[in-house]
Amino acid sequence: MRGKGVLSWLLFLTVLGIPALGQAQNWNATIGGTVMDPTGAAIPNAQVTLTLVATATESHTATEPNGLYAFPNLRPGIYQLKVSAAGFRDYLQRGIELAINDNMRQDVKLELGTAIQTVEVSANASPLNYETPSQGGGITPETLKELPLLVSGNPRSAIAFAILEPGITTGGTANPFDARINGGQQSGDEATVDGVSMQEGFMNQNGMVSLYQDWPMTPDMVSEVKVLTSNYDAQFGSTNSGVLIAVTKSGTDAYHAGGYEYHRNTWLNARPFDSFNRVDNGLEVPGTARPKDLENDVGAFIGGKAKVPGLWSGQKRTYFYVNFEAFRIVGGVNRPTLNLPTMQERQGDFSDWKDDKGNLIPVYDPATTAANPNFDSSKPVDYTNEPFTRQQFMGCDGAHPNVICSTDPRLANSLAPKWLQFLPQPNLPGTLNNYRVPTPVPDTILAQTNYWLFTVDHYYHENHHFKGMVWYQGAPPKFLSVLPLQLAQETFSAPQYTFVDRFNWDYTISPTLLNHTAFGYLDRNEGYGCVDEKYADILPKIPGVPLANIPPAIGLGEFNGFGCTAGLSNGNVTRRPTAITNDMLTWVRGKHKLEFGGEYRWIAGYVHSNGGQSGYFNFSDAETGLAAPPAGATASGNALASFLLEQVDNAGATFYAVQSNYPRQHAWSWFVGDTWKLTPKLTVDYGIRWDTFSPSTEKRDQMSFFDPSGANPGAAGRPGRLAFAGTKWGAASFGRRQPEYIWHKGFGPRLGVAYAMTPKTVIRAGYGVFYQQAFYPGWGGGIAQEGFVANPYFPATPYGAQAAFKLSDGIPAPGPNTFSLPPFIDSTFLNGQGAPNYRPFDANRLSYAQQWNLSVEHQFTNNFYVNVAYVANKGTRLPSRNVPLNVLNPSLLAQYGPELSDTFGSTDTVVDGVPAPYTGWADQMQACSPTVAQALLPYPQYCGNIQGLNENAGSSTYHSLQIKAEKRMSNGMSLLGSYTWSKLLTTASENTQADATTWSGAQGVISPFERHRNKALASDDVPQVLSLTYVYEMPFGGGKRFLNRGGLLNKAVGGWEMSTIFRASSGLPFFFRSGYCNVPYEFRQGCIPGMISGVDPFVQSKSGYDPGRGLDPSTGLATPLLNINAFESKDLFSGFYSGSGSRITTLRAFSYHSHNLALIKDTKLTEKLNFQLRCEFFNLWNWHILNSSGEWGGLAFNNDVGDPTHFGQWNGSVTDPRNIQIGVRLEF
Repeated sequence: MRGKGVLSWLLFLTVLGIPALGQAQNWNATIGGTVMDPTGAAIPNAQVTLTLVATATESHTATEPNGLYAFPNLRPGIYQLKVSAAGFRDYLQRGIELAINDNMRQDVKLELGTAIQTVEVSANASPLNYETPSQGGGITPETLKELPLLVSGNPRSAIAFAILEPGITTGGTANPFDARINGGQQSGDEATVDGVSMQEGFMNQNGMVSLYQDWPMTPDMVSEVKVLTSNYDAQFGSTNSGVLIAVTKSGTDAYHAGGYEYHRNTWLNARPFDSFNRVDNGLEVPGTARPKDLENDVGAFIGGKAKVPGLWSGQKRTYFYVNFEAFRIVGGVNRPTLNLPTMQERQGDFSDWKDDKGNLIPVYDPATTAANPNFDSSKPVDYTNEPFTRQQFMGCDGAHPNVICSTDPRLANSLAPKWLQFLPQPNLPGTLNNYRVPTPVPDTILAQTNYWLFTVDHYYHENHHFKGMVWYQGAPPKFLSVLPLQLAQETFSAPQYTFVDRFNWDYTISPTLLNHTAFGYLDRNEGYGCVDEKYADILPKIPGVPLANIPPAIGLGEFNGFGCTAGLSNGNVTRRPTAITNDMLTWVRGKHKLEFGGEYRWIAGYVHSNGGQSGYFNFSDAETGLAAPPAGATASGNALASFLLEQVDNAGATFYAVQSNYPRQHAWSWFVGDTWKLTPKLTVDYGIRWDTFSPSTEKRDQMSFFDPSGANPGAAGRPGRLAFAGTKWGAASFGRRQPEYIWHKGFGPRLGVAYAMTPKTVIRAGYGVFYQQAFYPGWGGGIAQEGFVANPYFPATPYGAQAAFKLSDGIPAPGPNTFSLPPFIDSTFLNGQGAPNYRPFDANRLSYAQQWNLSVEHQFTNNFYVNVAYVANKGTRLPSRNVPLNVLNPSLLAQYGPELSDTFGSTDTVVDGVPAPYTGWADQMQACSPTVAQALLPYPQYCGNIQGLNENAGSSTYHSLQIKAEKRMSNGMSLLGSYTWSKLLTTASENTQADATTWSGAQGVISPFERHRNKALASDDVPQVLSLTYVYEMPFGGGKRFLNRGGLLNKAVGGWEMSTIFRASSGLPFFFRSGYCNVPYEFRQGCIPGMISGVDPFVQSKSGYDPGRGLDPSTGLATPLLNINAFESKDLFSGFYSGSGSRITTLRAFSYHSHNLALIKDTKLTEKLNFQLRCEFFNLWNWHILNSSGEWGGLAFNNDVGDPTHFGQWNGSVTDPRNIQIGVRLEF
């Protein structure tokens, strides 16, 4: 179905309000209770009226024979409740505040009397949840606007406050992007805005990624945020983690408008931790005290009644709200230090090219390369056994080592000066780390972004409420680079804009039957191009590339390179649209509140590519060095020298037959639930939900993937081939449009009970099964196009003995001995190359979690309560990297030993007793050597482990004790405190983007034959987290306890307010690896060193650690934190040993703590006009925690025992220094 047809169909269903299509994700609240007489007997047929104060909208119902009443499907806000019955005084309660998804109980006792006598109460309803087992909480509108919220590379994002709730951890810092909710995976949560999911099309992103980073919505755009952390209603799903909920603001009967600015300035920031000085190339040099950092978040809003003819009358009322926000940033947090060639090196003089000890690193002339007649190929290569010889450059007179003669014609004819002419001079001493960028470059594409929010609410009669919302974000292109634009490696974005659209319809069919319908659409339209794209005509165009529309990308080894491979921005445009419709029907019948509903999602992508067509060309030390450094030297050669001589080490380019792909997915879900009030004290909440996410397909079937059982005609019929989607590709066709079978058994039951021991104490328990969406890691929707694109690779011969080619000669032309142009619709296409895209046939069986909890809530005062809960989560079939297909059993290491590296020749049929897999196999191997190990693989025709992209083989267990204390705003004070004590064990990737798994990363690499070793603490496991939030209106000035005066005194001392956020958490666990690992890749086994019993793993204590202790200025090394002697030695890994260590250890890094504070002064300029001045301090006490603050965490210390020189050394990662933000607001 075409996209326009799908959208039209969705809109049609939305308008009809059909309650049969999926998961409604309604954000509305419910209030109910029992109306009783003074003796506690139920009063039937009492008239109950609920009024939304902001719009004077009334809802009516009557009590059931058992005295029960309920108002479901209520928008958040302040309400008043009125109850009338014959023979009783009227009851009126004001100040009832309903938050997102609240289930409030408000029992009413009527007093005997007449209707003209009214009992008035001004109090909020009980904060206790008497209805459902759900765990979670939210930030009220009053608190939302008062808490300190940092402008940092993006506008303020209101959803950042979600991490204040218990059960939410953020790794080693307080970065909301890293949030885990009750043991779920990072970025595996769900987010909704105005009742519709924020799923980002084919990229599968949602949750905190969407609402915190990609679509940030400020407190001036949303009225409230909430997070559901465990055992939420059956209407919510598509996650085995938590649900983030935001509701946009609406207009009210009173007009409100205002303007504001939040400002960060370089001189308001504290100095970075290592800014005073640092060691660069053995010299002490001054650091940058305060990197340039200017950020402004400016905005304005207006909202109120839209008294437009036709939209406002006795039966029609319309409200509007508009917000504009502009974010601007200049500079950045860090000024990078680059490696640039010295001025003399650019002329061919490398006499300054020395190692750390001052020894000259010899540079050799590749034109003098000659085979070494004494070379013994059976022995290791070293300075006594070189495969070839070269003569060192000695200058024009033969007396100046490392100097290329200035009259050498190779220099005169070189293309290199065409780039070097734009390169700035070093501004620091030394041959490396010798150029500090003058001005930091913002590391965000949204440095100059405008945001708009439009909402319209229309009430028709008393039973129809429509709400429409449009949110827009747009940014102009920014051509910024740390180097001159002609040499830029950065990309810019154009176009760069996005929309989020929502339409909601609440239809009160009768007082006990209500329907909620929603439609949502979002899309981001963005293109990425090379910043240097305008300079293609002033820099050399390399022959042989498919299209020289941008300058080529140049890599220079240890030096900073030039150019990028992204291509032109107008040819690299990506869209990620999602269209969703959902519906929920609520029926209140006696003791039951029944809910029926469902959802349909159309998930798509439009991906266009033109990158790599100008080619990439890498230069290294090898072409001007020797295979092994000569005696007395630590290295040889220089990448710039190779560049000057045009000796390319490796190169490649991208040739397209197809330059676009169009991923498509669909999702369906439905649910039914019932909240059954068995007795006045006991409520049972139960339901079931069904989820199906289709595997992704490519709209035109221009997609290929690995078929593990299909016969490969180029491998003598062995199983394992490249298959092409659908049926139109002849013998190469797979038959289905996708590799996975569609799974239809995603049934998730939900059960909960709530028992009111006393009117102020509730015990709640629940269990549920929650299915995750079908993730495709890698942000590509699972689409690969091998066969439609060619990426020929041209390497130098081993050790750089002969360059790939001369730069000015260009890439070799297509031909029988070089490469062929696509398309290649052939099942044998990747034989001898890398592994195809592998999507396991059973991978559409969705990941899921079993969640259970037991909690006790007690209300101490009308506005203060405490919740103590045990919360658990067991994840199954989680995204992982545990079971690749093309792997050898570790038992073969002992069986074959060094013979595993022996190679087959073209005519060999058997080597070391191992037969060649098939005739011609050895000649077929291009991307790897035809070794004995390769021949033993299940799929020897492929170089690679064939890892399932969407493999779901991980699991996790999470147990926690959670305590929450909350005092709602009253008497000028509110408080939210949360504490979590937990443990998370997992075998899965920490993030749904399972590609984060690397050989040395947190996930580690453990053989699939030893999967039991995977189970360990999560790398971001945090046993204890404490969050405290406090808002306090100071008791001074008019209407307050002290100095209750008017006039100038009130303007000076009145209107002061303080809010604060304190957060502390345990340290992250360390993990250790050995980068030196001799296990052949065919075993897919990394080296994980074990700890030696009885040896202290710390050289310095954590409590007294000083990263500068024992600093040696000549090396930049200090006394390490970690003791390398406490771990298995690097030497053990020279054989085939892979270590005995745990994937993640129980040793922990530094604990984290931060304190943010806001001082706020409100000054009434007139009765309705208020001026507010805010001073917000982030990291108030300027605490420096040596933890990684990057997204998805990481370590701040070298953990590689294969690098004993730097093991245990601090790598420079540290939390941000104190930042001060000034804000002003003018509102009426």
